[in-house]
Amino acid sequence: MAHQTAPPPVDADLSPRRPGLPARCGVRGCGCEDPRQLLNAANVVTVIRTLGSLALMATAAVQHSWPWLLAAYLTYWVGDSADGNIARWRGQETRFGAVFDVVCDRINCISCALVLLMFVDAPWPVAVFLFQFVVVDLPLTLLPMRWPVLSPNYFHLIDRQAYTLNWHVVAKVTNTTLLVLLLVFVPDQRIALVAASIVLVIKIYSLVRVLRLTVPKDTPHVPQAVEGAAARA
Repeated sequence: MAHQTAPPPVDADLSPRRPGLPARCGVRGCGCEDPRQLLNAANVVTVIRTLGSLALMATAAVQHSWPWLLAAYLTYWVGDSADGNIARWRGQETRFGAVFDVVCDRINCISCALVLLMFVDAPWPVAVFLFQFVVVDLPLTLLPMRWPVLSPNYFHLIDRQAYTLNWHVVAKVTNTTLLVLLLVFVPDQRIALVAASIVLVIKIYSLVRVLRLTVPKDTPHVPQAVEGAAARA
């Protein structure tokens, strides 16, 4: 069921973000809010954190250093949070930025996970995680871009359950950090394997659910924005 959004104030500025773009509907997270800027502070932060984490990861691999790998993970995690927050605070959220962030997440997470195997002998939990994160979660996270939303972070406008399971802040943090924490702090690696398998099942269920949703055609606005506009007419 789609999340219901309150209508915008009567005096809200709904003019296009730039000339030639569609008028805005006033629904936060709708694709009509996209300024379509490639060069902005948020995307610059994404590039910096991606390259920084890769450099730290490579250093960890060459020097066989656990502290360098920890620094690589922290750079990835903190930077991933920072670029999204900067985009929201500065009004720079774009559909391109959402896809760019997803791709860079995979680069950082996969590289760090592979180096992690140098320090923790846990091939099966890591293998299940990588299959989930790349083969299942990557297309799942890109699928919301078929709808007129700014990013998966606003998929609650389309389907609340899929959003809660995958793109709520708790779900996102759990997906990228749970396995690492379990492998580091829990001696029994079977627990990490079970946890990774549960997440995989949730992701497969979510992928099937999202694939079955109806995609609106030829509209720059989320469905309830169109419905609200018709009701106000």
